[in-house]
Amino acid sequence: MIENIRLSLKGIVSHKMRSALTMLGIIIGIASIIMIVSIIQGTTGGLKDSMIGDDTNTVTISLYDKNDRYSPYDASLSGTIPGITTIPESSLQDINDLEGVKKAIPVYYKQYSMNYSYNEVTEDGGVYGVGEDFFDVENLVLTTGRLFTEKDYEDRNNVIILSSEAAGSLFSNEDAVGKTVKLGNDMFVVVGVVTKLRDYSNINSMNDYFTKIGFNSSEVYVPMTSWNLVGGYDDIQSLILKFENVDDIVTLSTKAASILNSGLMTDKYEYTNGSLSEQSEYLENVTGAASILLIGIASISLLVGGIGVMNIMLVSVTERTREIGLKKALGAKRKVILLQFLTESVVLTSVGGVIGVLIGIGLAYLIGMFLDMQIAISVPAIAVSVGFSMFVGIVFGLVPSIKASKLDPIDALRYE
Repeated sequence: MIENIRLSLKGIVSHKMRSALTMLGIIIGIASIIMIVSIIQGTTGGLKDSMIGDDTNTVTISLYDKNDRYSPYDASLSGTIPGITTIPESSLQDINDLEGVKKAIPVYYKQYSMNYSYNEVTEDGGVYGVGEDFFDVENLVLTTGRLFTEKDYEDRNNVIILSSEAAGSLFSNEDAVGKTVKLGNDMFVVVGVVTKLRDYSNINSMNDYFTKIGFNSSEVYVPMTSWNLVGGYDDIQSLILKFENVDDIVTLSTKAASILNSGLMTDKYEYTNGSLSEQSEYLENVTGAASILLIGIASISLLVGGIGVMNIMLVSVTERTREIGLKKALGAKRKVILLQFLTESVVLTSVGGVIGVLIGIGLAYLIGMFLDMQIAISVPAIAVSVGFSMFVGIVFGLVPSIKASKLDPIDALRYE
C-alpha cells in the first residue's frame, strides 16, 4: 500500500499539468463547501450571540401570557395571578440538578413601572430584587462600596446597589456610595456600585462589539427580602439560569421552563425564555436549508471532478497497458493491479481535497475580513470533506481499476 501511494504521488508530480486539471473540479467543490460552511456557521454563531445577549451564558425565564411573548408578565401593571408568586424550592432544586446548568437563581424584576431619583435627577431602568448569588451569576463586580451582607437580608435593610450606568446618570462624577436614592415611595442608601465583567478578547470590530456586548443598561438592585418596599409580596419571580456551555442554552432553558410550568394551575400563562426558542429554531431551519442548497450546488463540482478523474484514469490505463501486461506476466494478481490504480485515483482526489480545504479556509477568512463577517472553521466539515473526496476517488476510480485488472497479459504485451 505504501509503495502504491509513493508511485501515485510520483505520477502526480511527473504529470503536473494533467494532475492539476484533473483535480480542479475536486478542488473547487471542496473549497466551496468549506467556505460556505465556515460563513454559515460563523453567521449563525453571531446571530445566536445576538439573540442570547452578552458572554455570560445566562438567560432569563419569566412568566408570559401565551398570546404575548414580547413582554414578561408584570404584576404591578396587570395585577397578581392567584397561586403564582415565588418559585417553589423543589422546582428550583430540580432545575439546579440539570446537567449543564451551572446555577439557577430566582429574582424579582421590574422594567417599566419603576424609576429612581436623586435630588432632581430621575432615571428609568430595570429594578431587581436579588439574592446573594445574583452578582456572581451575572458577572457583576464591585467598582466601589460593598455587596449586600447577610444582615441586609435578615433585617430587610433599605439598601441599594447601582450599576455603573445608573450611578453615572444619577451622580455624574460624584461618589454614589452613602447617598440616598428614592425608589418608588421609599428611600434607599447606596452601598455599592457594580459593573459588568466582560470578555473583550474576541472583539475585533464594531460589529462584534454591538453583537456580543451591546449597550449597557441602567439597573439597580435591592435585597430580595426588601422587595415588598419596591413591589409586593405577591409579585411574580423570574429565574436566571447560568450554563456551562452557550450551545445548551435553548435546550436547557426549555427543560427548566417545563419544570416550572408543571406546577402551574393556569392555561393562560406559562414560564418561557420569551421568543428565544422560536428564534433559535427558525434560525436553525433557515441556515440548515441554506446549507443544504449551497452545498448541493457545490457538490456538482465534485461530480464533475469525479468524472474528470474517471476519464484521466481510463487514459492512464490505456497508456500503461504494456506495463500492466508485464506485471501480470510476472505473476501480479488481479487484486494487486486493481488496488494500484484505485490507490492512484484516491490519492489524486485526496490531494485535491486537501488543497480545496486550504483554499476554502483562505477564501472564508478573506470574505470575513472584507465583509466584516464572523467566520467559524468547522473541523468536522474539514474531515468530512477530505473523506468525501477520497470516496469520490474510490467511486470514480473503480471502473478504470477493474478494467486494468481484467486486461489479458498477452494482449497487453502486444499493445502498441
